[in-house]
Amino acid sequence: MSNRPSISVNFKRRANFKKDTDGDANRSITMISFKANPGEQDQIFDLSDVALRRPQFAAAFCLFLDKEGKANSGATRAKSEANLRFFIEFLDSYEATFGVPTTELSHLATATMMNYGDWLDGSRHVESPLKLADNTKNVRYNFIKRFVKYCQNTAHWRDKISRSIKFRTPWKVKPKPPGSRKSLSVLDIKSLRQACKTVVDGARLELDRAARVVTDASVRVPDLYSTTSVFPYHNPHVRLKAAAQAFAVNRLSGDFRTAMKGLARSLRKPYGETSAVISQLYFTTETLLPFIVLTGLATCFNAAGLLKLRQTNVKRGIGILGDERIFVIGEKARAGRSQRRSFPVDAADPYSVASLLETVVTHTKTLRHHVDRRYADSLFIAARTTGERPAGFFDGSNDVLSTLSNALSKFLKEHRIPNFTINDLRTIGADVASIMSEGEVKVQQVVLQHESIKTTMDHYQTEQAARARQEQLAHLMNERERFISSGGRIDPRNQGASTGLYRAATPGFDCLDAMNSPIVGQREGTLCSAYGKCFRCPRAVLFPTTANAARLLQMYECFLQARERLNPERWIIEWASQLKILTDFWLLNIPVEVLAEARALELPPVPSIE
Repeated sequence: MSNRPSISVNFKRRANFKKDTDGDANRSITMISFKANPGEQDQIFDLSDVALRRPQFAAAFCLFLDKEGKANSGATRAKSEANLRFFIEFLDSYEATFGVPTTELSHLATATMMNYGDWLDGSRHVESPLKLADNTKNVRYNFIKRFVKYCQNTAHWRDKISRSIKFRTPWKVKPKPPGSRKSLSVLDIKSLRQACKTVVDGARLELDRAARVVTDASVRVPDLYSTTSVFPYHNPHVRLKAAAQAFAVNRLSGDFRTAMKGLARSLRKPYGETSAVISQLYFTTETLLPFIVLTGLATCFNAAGLLKLRQTNVKRGIGILGDERIFVIGEKARAGRSQRRSFPVDAADPYSVASLLETVVTHTKTLRHHVDRRYADSLFIAARTTGERPAGFFDGSNDVLSTLSNALSKFLKEHRIPNFTINDLRTIGADVASIMSEGEVKVQQVVLQHESIKTTMDHYQTEQAARARQEQLAHLMNERERFISSGGRIDPRNQGASTGLYRAATPGFDCLDAMNSPIVGQREGTLCSAYGKCFRCPRAVLFPTTANAARLLQMYECFLQARERLNPERWIIEWASQLKILTDFWLLNIPVEVLAEARALELPPVPSIE
């Protein structure tokens, strides 16, 4: 076009000046660009093809995109252009079908917008072949609605477009499902941790070995530029140290093979490929992944907070009890605050958060000379085996890079673990907290650092966590019923049964099947309330701990007091056999040293048996 500017109009460059909207519109702008982040290309939108038939639409859209797109990500701006082109496609079809002109903004009318709604609906009377979801229809229609209203309220365009245009009502859409609730079973979590530990061990061994070779003064590397023979590099230590020096110069890419011919010849089969050597020297996405997963399980950060961790966010300090701890601070921009977690520094545990992060910092130090400055302080960065620039795993659109997602999918498939995403680590960690606390939502809230417990229940309750909470509620109801039926002799706070067992009616015992008591007078399906009669019950289980032994000694005193107080015949019928098996069997099975400790233990008194 003759009136098209010779260069793109970059509105960000003119942000400090007052815009001349009329002047821009009159110059028929057809191109707009946005400054990108350092290391990335500028984003350019060229609408010269639209301007061939609809110059007003092209110019108005450029100004509209500048207004809306400043605060948006590059992906969102690209979708805006796609939505406009989608509307232009409709206008072409509408004009061809009905012969109605649509080349200028003044041609837009209520009928146009209503027919655009029909076109999105896939209506045949406007010859639409579309089959779109209601949510997609709303997104595309509402974008054009905002564009039209912008034109109506802009000084230059308001006289060129009708002010009486009406729009159709939005499509009713189903509410979006809550956030990710994908979790793993206890066995899958165990398998995941074991698989991660195996890779961590191998990565540490390989990286430490390579670090020793690179710093070994006895390993002599020939001149990389003048040596063309492969012979000096047959020694794997020489080849490894030479590759580290070459990586520092050109990351083993670009003109590497023409500048360092001898080394380049040695980094081919059968000696060893470039990607294999880079994997020995530095963290790659595959070897760094288990460190990220184990850290994510422990911190329960979401993907953004975890992958955007900076070295300055990891600090050592002293805890409130005087022990040395590591403090990890994760950013959570949506909440407007940071998430803080602290962990003990345990040098004996190679899989503690402190040990994992120390390994990451140590073996990414040399990579930081090559990364884009956006990732210079990022904790998790990895080398690319192709020789490209090392980088982190989060882009400007707050999306996890596909390199990490693909590595995670491959890792899970290899170890036969159900698929999940990096963001699901937060949900899985919350589920572990739920399992350990027997479904206590408050514990989950503390672990996830939510201000409201409602947020925890709405977005982080997996099916198994909800089921555990229901089982816990049912158990408490049964405990309450037993407390009432026993006349208050059985304290519902009597917790501590072993896994898979209920506390028995008598303190000190567990029960193999407390809901199906064989004692006369008990109802099947409710918790047994036969206080003091567990000694002769075949389902009673006793673990010889000091506390349990102390309870048996208390029950022994209760039996002696009851023998003095009760009617002799009732004593013989109801309780004599219980005292006999207590003294002749249960107490004899408890070690003498445990009984001695139990006599010195002070516990709350138990009620009398009658």
